[in-house]
Amino acid sequence: MVEREWTEEGNDAAGVSLAATLPGARFVGCDDVVARRCTVEAARCRPGDVFVARPTGDGDGHEEAALAVARGAAAVVAERMVPTHGAPLCIVPDSTWALARLAHACAGDPARRLVVIAVAGTSGKTTTAWLTASVLAEAGIRVGVLSDLGCLDAEASLPEAADLERPQVLAAWLRRLAVSGCTHAVVEVSSGMLAAHALAGVACDTVVVTNVATAHLDRHGTPAAYRGLLRRAVGSLAPSGCLVFDADDRRACRLAARHRGPTVAAALRAPADVTAVPVEQSLGGRTILVAAGGHTAAVALATPTSSFVRDALLAAAVGLRQAVPLERVCRGLEAAGSVPGRMERLDCGQDAAVFLDRASSGHALSSALASLRRLTPGRLVLVAEEEAAAAVAPAGPFAARAGRWCDDVLVVPSTVLDEHAGSDAVAAYARVDRLLSRTSRDDCVLVLGRPPAGGGTSGDPGDPAASGPLARLVEGWLRLVHPAERGGRRAA
Repeated sequence: MVEREWTEEGNDAAGVSLAATLPGARFVGCDDVVARRCTVEAARCRPGDVFVARPTGDGDGHEEAALAVARGAAAVVAERMVPTHGAPLCIVPDSTWALARLAHACAGDPARRLVVIAVAGTSGKTTTAWLTASVLAEAGIRVGVLSDLGCLDAEASLPEAADLERPQVLAAWLRRLAVSGCTHAVVEVSSGMLAAHALAGVACDTVVVTNVATAHLDRHGTPAAYRGLLRRAVGSLAPSGCLVFDADDRRACRLAARHRGPTVAAALRAPADVTAVPVEQSLGGRTILVAAGGHTAAVALATPTSSFVRDALLAAAVGLRQAVPLERVCRGLEAAGSVPGRMERLDCGQDAAVFLDRASSGHALSSALASLRRLTPGRLVLVAEEEAAAAVAPAGPFAARAGRWCDDVLVVPSTVLDEHAGSDAVAAYARVDRLLSRTSRDDCVLVLGRPPAGGGTSGDPGDPAASGPLARLVEGWLRLVHPAERGGRRAA
């Protein structure tokens, strides 16, 4: 492939050779195609675009090849022979992989100019990604973050929304990080991104696997298929790349056993390279001693759950991989505070501990509730928006499953704050009011807000509006009842 000039405006004039970019491709009607842009939307194809035909759950793009050509497509990439009316055809084994690889190539392969740290796993990805970024930033490293919470380059102060499951969007953001001066990129990689081969052609310096549980089967079919996607993440490592994993998770250990390169294990219980010794813990937070390489350093964590401690240890392991001293690693973890919408403390001066979470899977919620149950001397109460309840427990009664840990479970309609709310929403509001009024110092309330919808969060991720009407309702209630103490600010 030709060497491309790196410019902020976009692709260079030479374009990208499909023969060089897509190994094993066969060409019909030509020996090669030079691409400057690629698309999967035939109806929006522009003259000169390369149309990539993909089979998806919404239809088969192969059936739209003729439309793409009619709209000016310079060539078609497909998995089988399709009529192209004279336009060049490139046949590949997997057009989904080809799309992702072309997206990165047309963007100038920006990942080659960055140290890419990919964070995968069933739960804890967002928290681990932002804690990792805080650790690296504390060491003076110019780091960008691409996550479910939003995307942040070296010059921005608030994350921006982005649909990272679209390979072109991911590639464009990696390019933006490089152009803004980032040297490192922390990328949260969802199972949807892995299914779309988001990391095609990206050689990661580090891949973090937070844990491996049974999840997202409605999208990926079987547990084996889901685990195969996580193996795909590990497969994106460069030859000298490092796998960071949770040694307390047996399935993550199996993934690590298959990796032939360097590994760093972090664990709360099992023997590992990075471990934690508890000093004190309560609903107010945890203080631990992080131990690694014969050294220890203390760190006070704002979020008390065991899963947050695990995520902090994984972030510490990444920092050590990047040669950040342990003391500075711990300062970075403390500087991060809590991650917006991820077991975030709502502190308006009330006696009870109140947390906001946006768990995206039943595994994540179970872990949070089990940890809070151990830390709560009084009543543990879960208040969930109905959208969130449906997302984390699609196969069974939500209240019955959560009741394993909770003294009370309340599911609130998403219309609870609507101007013309129905009787069910009004009754739910009254129940929330009674529930919050009766909490005491020993109690804990977990508010389960609207799950992430993909595309990140626009504006301030700390705004409760991002987590839905229930989060706004609870924080508004706390502000009204305690107007003088905290003014409704979140505790760091």
